[in-house]
Amino acid sequence: MMSPMSALINSIRDNLKKSDIPVKSRLPDAKVPEPFIVIGSHFDDDAPSGKNGFEVLTTDLQIDLFYSIDSRTALEETIFSVKSQIKQATSRITRVTSNTITDDSVGRDVYHVTFIVTAII
Repeated sequence: MMSPMSALINSIRDNLKKSDIPVKSRLPDAKVPEPFIVIGSHFDDDAPSGKNGFEVLTTDLQIDLFYSIDSRTALEETIFSVKSQIKQATSRITRVTSNTITDDSVGRDVYHVTFIVTAII
């Protein structure tokens, strides 16, 4: 039997793979060109629900998009597309937030978009 977290990650990964952007499980070598997506870490919370007293496991899964710094407009279109693909992965997703910065963690200046996917699992 597959864990709920594995099922969530697999459904998101499968949906993201429908696009032309490669999906990785860790940050690739600096020689790998953008764009690419990295499915990263997650934080779980199994606190009892205030509504019914039962434990409800929620998770925040981090997904990172690394994108060439060449076009901000193209980046915004890609962010919209990626968010849509994430949301369509499963009805358990309650929210997707994103934050865009520039960084050089891949050895050059790129746009780095961090998506936080909140889901009930």
